[in-house]
Amino acid sequence: MKGLKLIEVNVDDIGRGGVYSLVRNIIKNAPQTIRIDIAALEPFEDERNIQELREYGCSVYFVGYRGNKVLKQFICFRNLFKLFKRENYDCVHIHSDVANKLLVAGLAAKLAGAKRIILHSHASGVDGKHRVAKRIFHACCRRFLRFIGTTFMSCSDLASNWMFPNVPKSEVRMLKNGVDLNKFKYDEAKRGVLRKEIGVEGKFVVGHVGRFAYQKNHDYLIEVFYRLHKVRRDAVLLLVGEGPLQNDIMTKVKEMRLAEDVIFWGTSSDVAGLFQAMDAFALPSHFEGLPIVGVEAQASGLPVVFSSEITREAKLLDTTEFIPIDQTSIDDWVSALTKGKNVQRLDASQELKQKGFGLEDAIDNLISIYRS
Repeated sequence: MKGLKLIEVNVDDIGRGGVYSLVRNIIKNAPQTIRIDIAALEPFEDERNIQELREYGCSVYFVGYRGNKVLKQFICFRNLFKLFKRENYDCVHIHSDVANKLLVAGLAAKLAGAKRIILHSHASGVDGKHRVAKRIFHACCRRFLRFIGTTFMSCSDLASNWMFPNVPKSEVRMLKNGVDLNKFKYDEAKRGVLRKEIGVEGKFVVGHVGRFAYQKNHDYLIEVFYRLHKVRRDAVLLLVGEGPLQNDIMTKVKEMRLAEDVIFWGTSSDVAGLFQAMDAFALPSHFEGLPIVGVEAQASGLPVVFSSEITREAKLLDTTEFIPIDQTSIDDWVSALTKGKNVQRLDASQELKQKGFGLEDAIDNLISIYRS
């Protein structure tokens, strides 16, 4: 079979997020006839992750710029154009949560002569500072994407509507965020060992995995946990991740006298193990595409409470609930999370596999798109 050379654009290991996990798994499991490189707009945090990718034949190129944000757009365009022209990729797959990144990278690919340009939407809102300006810029850029891409992809209907409002729905390919179901399968013995290591034996552990940023809404999560802790003194909040708002959240936790009951775990290479140690999982995000951590949590059999801003496509188990993220709904979050203690953890891997959320399904579907 003829070999295929492609590149994944706008992928990095910051926070070991969902896009990075997806691309890393594809690189590790792709057939040898496919060579996959990465173009990172932001520098990798851990050199060891680059070394690991190289072991699978992947070259990682940093094409970004650490200075002025406006100038960065032009420098990224120039660096990407040169890279695409030099390497002559069969397919350019661009990931993003905002249209301007897809537009800049897509235009560079088009002018470099790329025949296959995949534009992939992974979110349904904007993060960070200056969000109003970002939304306006996004809305201006997204109208041009239909003239750049040859294939349009999305992880959910919300993400599709956010990025491709002028592309017919029938032309947007949905790729489910598959995970390694065997890795996340519930394991009672492992749960016991990890709870002892973490020091939460006999505790009711509410977990959250996500970068400390506006999108993930940690501020609201602390409000919920404060109310929860009043009715369940054995409750512990396990926060997995890092990010720009971490110090603000740490300050809030101290001010609310919760420091002894909130664990800031940092990033982890064993998130699957940490899911085993939890009793319930909370994701009160302001927006998501279709959160991979939500799929992983359900794959481990956890009862999950999502923000009502998250697509209903993320509900994979009957124990999963959606609740608004306003002040009047805090008690509803407390009630839903508390019910998690009474949920019997079961092996949910077959149920998720039947719904198409196995890693093998995601890889096979994506490779078939690459080859088509």
